[in-house]
Amino acid sequence: MLPQLSRRAWNNVLIFAVLILMFLLYGMPQRLADLPHRSTSLLDEHTLLGVEYPLVRLSRSTQGWRLSPSSPELQPLAEQTMSVWQQQQLHDGQRSVAPTPEPLTQATLMLAGQAEPVIWVLLLADEQFWLSPSHRTMYYPISAQDAERLFPMEFR
Repeated sequence: MLPQLSRRAWNNVLIFAVLILMFLLYGMPQRLADLPHRSTSLLDEHTLLGVEYPLVRLSRSTQGWRLSPSSPELQPLAEQTMSVWQQQQLHDGQRSVAPTPEPLTQATLMLAGQAEPVIWVLLLADEQFWLSPSHRTMYYPISAQDAERLFPMEFR
């Protein structure tokens, strides 16, 4: 049985219950958003149709991946690069990086089912490479090896 409480006591119980509920509904999502993000796929399960660098374009063809401008000696590198983009995992995204990273290059990804391409920027700050969407809402640390595998034409 419920204890016999006065009307004033029940009002106090309701006020505290509402305050606790408000804290849970408004406070917890912000705290959860501030936690470091776990590993996530760069492409979010989308099918990659092509990648465009400042000087080179890789696109899907019937035989695999086509490199434009055509370069037979770089064709195997094109296959490896597209595989890396499809499998790349991002770890522990951050909302800001100090000092502000210096942009090195970018890649424009064309994805199936999306009208607009997705642009990823490669940045460098204090000898650490960062990968970020073009609007720079998050910065993802990547190793120098991953940077070279994602942007091989820029390192040659």
